[in-house]
Amino acid sequence: MRVLAIADKPLYVDPAKLAVRHDVDLVVTLGDLQPSWIETLERLRLPKVGVYGNHDEEPYMDWFAIDNLHLRRLDLQRNLSFCGFEGCVTYRRSSTGRVGPSYSQKQARKLVRKLPAADVLVCHCPPEGVNDDPEDPAHMGYAALRTWVDKYHPRWLLHGHVHPNPGQIMDRVGDTRVVYVSGLKILELD
Repeated sequence: MRVLAIADKPLYVDPAKLAVRHDVDLVVTLGDLQPSWIETLERLRLPKVGVYGNHDEEPYMDWFAIDNLHLRRLDLQRNLSFCGFEGCVTYRRSSTGRVGPSYSQKQARKLVRKLPAADVLVCHCPPEGVNDDPEDPAHMGYAALRTWVDKYHPRWLLHGHVHPNPGQIMDRVGDTRVVYVSGLKILELD
């Protein structure tokens, strides 16, 4: 399955045109996206799934017919199932404006218990120890998601949110292939 994954950065191309040009089967949004960056996705007549990030202020998934995967499993064609977890670990923010979802580690632990097993985990914030920065409260990973990955061994884990050094990006956790997305990425999920 060919996937267009989108996260965190302004897009300098039309994502709908890119999806058509690359004949993608699915669009996956990983959060922290401005609606104006992705509004052309509404016209695509193919599955779109995603999760919200901690900076998402608008319900763009509703607007652009993107299935919200947070704590849900969705079985798609070609025998691939997807589930998701939104937001990031709660941290002190200097802005007073409205922000998207965030959870303490304790809250996340309770929520992750509801996360069904699937072939592909879609999350904004990665699991603890996966491309995160434990020294930066804004970019540490969820401990409960790491436990979930270690228990269910999804085939794929797609995430955004963090800013790992290019030479230090993890691409595997055991048998799970990890894909860090910042901007746009075309993937082949088998």
